[in-house]
Amino acid sequence: MSEQGAIDQDFDDAELPYEERVAAALEDVRTEPMPGGVAIDVVTRQAVFVRQEKYESLEAHYEAEGYDLATYKMHPYLPGIGVDNSVYECVYLDGNPQNAHKPGKTYDFPSARLMHFPAEQAWDDSEVGDV
Repeated sequence: MSEQGAIDQDFDDAELPYEERVAAALEDVRTEPMPGGVAIDVVTRQAVFVRQEKYESLEAHYEAEGYDLATYKMHPYLPGIGVDNSVYECVYLDGNPQNAHKPGKTYDFPSARLMHFPAEQAWDDSEVGDV
């Protein structure tokens, strides 16, 4: 049987599967928080500074800290929360300049609670959807 190209097949047969199209479109999109960067806490809608990745999984966090971050407060209701979430140490960024001299407290967040704030797009030519 000879191989046929996309032009020789029906559109439905030639089209990439949805999962592959989405993977290609999001290939260069950073979805994990970036240590040293900014993220948005999707629960409070506040900006946080991401200090570091503290644990590679929620299970590692549980073993070290003694409490379950996956089931903490509203976390069970968030899409994407799972035992494979990395845990990041973050501090909330206070928008009031008068509080700039008051250091904040750091908190541990599962990666699914944090939306990477793509500040690097200001100096990068690519944008989401430029695939």
